[in-house]
Amino acid sequence: MNSRYSLTGYFEVLFITLILIGLYLVGHETFLFLHSIVEITGIIIIGAVFLITWNSRNYLKNSYLLFLGTGFLFVALLDFVHVIGYKGMDVFLADEVNVPAQLWIAARYLQAVSFFIAPFMLRREVDMRKVFSAYSVVTALIFASIYMGYFPDAIIEGSVFTSFKTSSEYVISLVLLSSFLLLRRHKEEFDDAVYKSLSGAIILAIFAELASTFNTGVYGFTNLAGHYFKLLSSYLIYRAIVVISLSRPYDLLYRELKIREYDLVKNKEAQEHLLETLGLVNQILRHDILNDLNVISLSIGNLREDMDDRMLDHSYKAVQHSLKLINDMKDFESLMHVRGLKTIDLRSLAEEVAQEFPITVNAHGECSVKADSGLHSVVGNIIQNAMVHGKANKVDISISSKKDFCEMRISDNGTGIPDSIKEHVFEEGFKHGPSGHTGIGLYIAKRIIDRYGEISVDDNIPTGTTFILKLYHRYVTCDEKGNESEI
Repeated sequence: MNSRYSLTGYFEVLFITLILIGLYLVGHETFLFLHSIVEITGIIIIGAVFLITWNSRNYLKNSYLLFLGTGFLFVALLDFVHVIGYKGMDVFLADEVNVPAQLWIAARYLQAVSFFIAPFMLRREVDMRKVFSAYSVVTALIFASIYMGYFPDAIIEGSVFTSFKTSSEYVISLVLLSSFLLLRRHKEEFDDAVYKSLSGAIILAIFAELASTFNTGVYGFTNLAGHYFKLLSSYLIYRAIVVISLSRPYDLLYRELKIREYDLVKNKEAQEHLLETLGLVNQILRHDILNDLNVISLSIGNLREDMDDRMLDHSYKAVQHSLKLINDMKDFESLMHVRGLKTIDLRSLAEEVAQEFPITVNAHGECSVKADSGLHSVVGNIIQNAMVHGKANKVDISISSKKDFCEMRISDNGTGIPDSIKEHVFEEGFKHGPSGHTGIGLYIAKRIIDRYGEISVDDNIPTGTTFILKLYHRYVTCDEKGNESEI
């Protein structure tokens, strides 16, 4: 396969060399004819690049190539006017030397800037209609500035090139060189053949500018050499965008997919590392701070008779707030990790959670569901809220099996939740009353339950609050290939 491509490349180089030699021999006596053929050929090539690029923009996702293909249409437009206005074509009778030279410089500036901006388009969603509109405005301003005489002179009849033209050739060369260095920094974004063709196009464009700096006249050999370099540069653009990108679209698409897959893998690894780090920090904080808070709480209990009631209440509330915060962080860690589901007996879970609280918790009924360890945190959070915020001393957990789900009703005999805030209790950061703490406990509880069910809140009769958990027996999930299945 490689030898076949190499052989094709040799024939391609030989064919192009023969064409250039033939053009020179044919136009040796008539430079104007040779110049026109070379320029029009380049314009046709670039025009084809634009047409194919524009009509392929929906699946050619490389924004560099899309941007370049669009910008080069306007470069070709400036070049076309440059050709028909060249000395001897008798179009710009008022000044058939300076105006074509101005158009050449303007086109080369637009080409160099396009090469320079294109690398910044990589991996971006580019609105090509806006790009087209921007180029249209810039090109119109160039034509207007030349027509109205605001564009600096490039050549004066009977004299050498102006300092503006000479300095512009060097500036354009520097911009192109910068474009080459930018492209080199992003070479991994391109197929190797595309990168080589684009690099060659930029280098030949630089040679074209440097050749123009040594011009001795509009019909000079260096002028012809500059046009040859420009033609070859245009061909390499055509080869990069059309021959390779469109004749081998699956290669480029596969490359883009591999790059995106690599980025996704790296991002996933970074996220997993962050979760592991956060989990470790959370465990350390919970372990050390909980130990300290338990010591403080025990000390406060022993010193209760000797301490002022106001100071005692303040210290006790501070300890309770810290304990609540740590428990919320435990729940938050459970939310971050999507663990595997396992069969959980709700009655056993309720009895296990009940042992963590100094109030009466009764559980009755039977039902099993698929869930993870986050469900333990949810039930515990609801009971703690009933005890701390609702001032409840009794919680009743009723479990029943329905057709498609298990229902767990957690009812307390506390003060209840006002109707005005029921619809907000699951919102992130929502707090109510002086006993409100972090405002994330019930938010996290809802996020956890959303994985395999629903959670809602209602009044308990005669007093208190009831949290209703509907835990589905089946729910839709997706495997790694994106195929839906039921669990």
